[in-house]
Amino acid sequence: MRNGGVLLIVSIDTEEDNWYRSRQAVTLENIGELRRLGAFFERLGVRPTYFTTYQVARERRAADVLREVCAAGSAEIAAHLHPWNTPPLSEAFVPRNSMLKNLPAELQLAKLQRLTAALEEAFTVVPSAFRAGRYGLGRDTVAALVRCGYRVDSSVTPFVNWEQVDDGPTFFAAPVSAYRLATDRDVRRPSERGDLLEIPLSSGFRRAPVRVWGLASRFVDAAPGRLRLAGQAALTRLLKRIVLSPELASVGEMLALSRRLLDEGVRHLQLSWHSPSLQPGLSPFAATAADVARLYASVDAYLQGLSKMTSLTPATMSEAAAVLA
Repeated sequence: MRNGGVLLIVSIDTEEDNWYRSRQAVTLENIGELRRLGAFFERLGVRPTYFTTYQVARERRAADVLREVCAAGSAEIAAHLHPWNTPPLSEAFVPRNSMLKNLPAELQLAKLQRLTAALEEAFTVVPSAFRAGRYGLGRDTVAALVRCGYRVDSSVTPFVNWEQVDDGPTFFAAPVSAYRLATDRDVRRPSERGDLLEIPLSSGFRRAPVRVWGLASRFVDAAPGRLRLAGQAALTRLLKRIVLSPELASVGEMLALSRRLLDEGVRHLQLSWHSPSLQPGLSPFAATAADVARLYASVDAYLQGLSKMTSLTPATMSEAAAVLA
């Protein structure tokens, strides 16, 4: 794929200011920063996907900003479900319930239906792409997505284990390339007949080939209990994991990961971050205005470096799905 180029997906988790889960005093000041971000993307020729929460869709001023940013037709509005403040709010407000996969199947479906309706009402679009808040995807989530007509999910973070974070999913042994999801199997296991396309976030290691990552992570994932957790920690230390995000990695690390993924034949690269990082003091990754400036500079430098490595085809999530499917 290196000679033929790569699909470049840029996705933004477009959400409330409150970094820690909240049902009360939810604010959305960061959404105003999407105007600056949209102009930045336009200059770079990027076609972003805004994974948008219920709170953003339901607040008039926030929705107005997002409509304005997407008016030129060069961006996609997708669904991003924060279970803790997306109705119906019939579940207890406890940490474990912040992972969508941990909720009853019927409640997952009900929340997804409310989010989908809110996005349709606010933006007059039918969303076809989805990301679970905190990447909390499970089998019941897949079933709800299929029932609601979604065509693509992007919740899987390969080689990342969220089990110690409020009983989240583990994505050790998940593919790094796009694959199909089915309702009758683990979300890490491809299904030729699956109705939902998974386009994973881009993560991995700068040195070892993908097949080594897969073999090692499968071996570790099969170990029982504490051995498995210890093995995953050891694997992460041995092969430093990189996530393709300016919040978590340097320009050099992102380019090294991209080169490895391209060499292994991966057909897409997904650069992602959170909208609260566009305003100082809202996320752990952007405490100051200088941090925000560094985020923008990192994205610019990464894309310049990547363009020297391979040809790029910018695509929204649904555009990428049409190619990768």
